[in-house]
Amino acid sequence: MPAPKRHHFVPQMLLRNFAAADGNLLVFGIDRDVVYRSRTLSIGQVKGGHNRVLPDGTVDREFLERWMSSLEGAAAAEIAALAASKELTINVEDYPSLPWLASLQHNRSRALMGYLKSRLEAESTVGSDLEIQTAILDVTARGVLGAWESSKDEYASPQDRWDPMVAVLSNMRWDVLRYRKPRLVVSDGFAAQYGIAPQYSDAYSRTLKNWSKHGVGVPQYQAESFTIPLTPNLALHLHHGSERKYLAAQSVNQRTVYAARSFVAMPSDWALPNDALGDLDTWMDTQRLVRSVIAKNA
Repeated sequence: MPAPKRHHFVPQMLLRNFAAADGNLLVFGIDRDVVYRSRTLSIGQVKGGHNRVLPDGTVDREFLERWMSSLEGAAAAEIAALAASKELTINVEDYPSLPWLASLQHNRSRALMGYLKSRLEAESTVGSDLEIQTAILDVTARGVLGAWESSKDEYASPQDRWDPMVAVLSNMRWDVLRYRKPRLVVSDGFAAQYGIAPQYSDAYSRTLKNWSKHGVGVPQYQAESFTIPLTPNLALHLHHGSERKYLAAQSVNQRTVYAARSFVAMPSDWALPNDALGDLDTWMDTQRLVRSVIAKNA
């Protein structure tokens, strides 16, 4: 079987959860102002986006793709189990792949890769585009995957099993948000970082507090919360509180849009405006403006 040419930075298994019965999504560009219908295979992907060049000069197109697929498969099973359950708050130890998928999504984000590439270019780093991509992937996505593998080995050292984002998320409360009617959208920003935790808030100006709603300018451990939409009816709300905190679907959608760096998507048989979903048009216009001042996607 030939190696895949399209490398997805958003798992198809997640996008399928949000597709209409005909398998299509309605996609709204954030890095560019476009709206179109698409099947899951064609969005959230970059041709050769996870290719790496090996020391002997050959191009590896499969190593990271297979490794990523393994984590995505484990997470897909946990998402299905969570959707079938009635849990309202979960112990992350019962769903161990989900924080690792969140970290992988952050680390293989085309926005993060674009930022790192721009920094390397600013420092006059020498190398071909593929060599630079390899260097970035090795310290981002490959690092997450290596730690994930080690986390399953009881004899691995704590250092080898540690990942900074997984550590942050695992120390938060995980509430499950369930909605009777399908009202959630999805974006390439899988775990939407939002706001500033109260104990850190005084150190930030009003302007920085506004930026923090878009997951900008605040380290993950100081964030107020993260939201993760898993299906149009199901989301996770991670926060530092000791009691359950409910969020309306509109609030989850706003955070999903504000976390987007490439696109927002919903079932192709939905239409805007739709009050049940929230003011998506305004939020996407705002996010396109925010996106315009961030380094371009790789």
